[in-house]
Amino acid sequence: MRVARLFRKLAGLTSCVVEKVDLVEAREEEPMRLELQVRTRSGRDRCGRCGRKARGRHGRGKMRTWRDLSPWGIPMVLKGIVRRVVCGTCGVRTMQVPWARTGSRFTRRFEDEVAWFLQRADQTATSQYFGIAWESAGRIARRVVEEKLAGRGHAAVFLGVDEISYGRPRKFLTVIVDHETGQVIWAAEGKSAATLREYFNSLTVTEREAVEVVSMDMSAAFKKAVEETVPGAVIVYDRFHVMQLLSRAVDEVRRGEMRACLDPEMKAQLKGTRWALLKNEWNLTLHERQKLAALPRVNGRLYRARLLRDAFQIIFQAATVQQADVRWKEWLQWALRARLKPFLKLAHTIEDHWEGVRRFIELGITNAPVEGYNSKIRMISHRAFGFHHASSLIAMIKLNCSGITLSPLGHGRLAHAA
Repeated sequence: MRVARLFRKLAGLTSCVVEKVDLVEAREEEPMRLELQVRTRSGRDRCGRCGRKARGRHGRGKMRTWRDLSPWGIPMVLKGIVRRVVCGTCGVRTMQVPWARTGSRFTRRFEDEVAWFLQRADQTATSQYFGIAWESAGRIARRVVEEKLAGRGHAAVFLGVDEISYGRPRKFLTVIVDHETGQVIWAAEGKSAATLREYFNSLTVTEREAVEVVSMDMSAAFKKAVEETVPGAVIVYDRFHVMQLLSRAVDEVRRGEMRACLDPEMKAQLKGTRWALLKNEWNLTLHERQKLAALPRVNGRLYRARLLRDAFQIIFQAATVQQADVRWKEWLQWALRARLKPFLKLAHTIEDHWEGVRRFIELGITNAPVEGYNSKIRMISHRAFGFHHASSLIAMIKLNCSGITLSPLGHGRLAHAA
């Protein structure tokens, strides 16, 4: 087998021609490396932007170099002539080469290997392992995401929307998950109505009309964007967000009672009740159960707050929407009579959003998939010790949470075969 043919197979250049193979000796600070002189097979050049066949060439072209994976620990690069071509759609553009993505100085398989590492390690460790700049690793992630998600689209019928904080001061992302696939389909900086409206405006009229359900928290901005852009979709308010508001109301009552209590002995008995009040019955420890058992004689107002929170969970266990409506009206009257300011305010809030809250019983949809990805997104951000720009974090989110599957090369396959 000729040397050129051997390296063509080793480098996976099946659609190219290897004209020359050189072993360049080490000199000064440059290590020894393998250089493969390559060119595309005969045929018309293609546009690097749209991939269509070009009408002709523009200029003589320049010699370019692309870094490839390192066989036997020896750096290997590909060298070839890249020309500018005339595309009927895009105008004058750089030609497409089959071994690398347009605009990159790395081969496609090198970038796929880097992206595979980025799915499992932070950007700094990956850049150190491959000997590339930190910024280069981020640009590789963006190119891989752009290619792998090209043509997939980001329309869905059942959407989950949530915002996540990724930095200070007050840096937020809006993340959208497809409930059917369980994957992130869109993310952007901000958490306003304009941010969510940007997503819906990117869809076609047919895709917007196909949206049936949007689950979210009780964000007025998100509600406004949905009602303006997809009026035919129904809004489902997240069950866990509602319970979070109830727990917050209980905690506000507890803090108010602690501030108002002047009896040191009574204050000592209230101390340490926070987590007992916020936990569900089946998660309580023995000590916490004893704290709650003493609550009726220690502080009746706090005991009523706990009962109101537990009673609302029974509404979500209703077998039918009609049964939930009956239980809701009973709970609302109780909350209005309880003379607890946090629950009075919360009761009016839930009353204004009741149609969206009760749809959980009808459709059984929550924002749990979105909340699950929020934990993963925080892990990605913490693993990298934060990101300077939202676009870098969004690229990593799509790489890790959009269903992109990459296969490791080289020693990964050899180890598996062994």
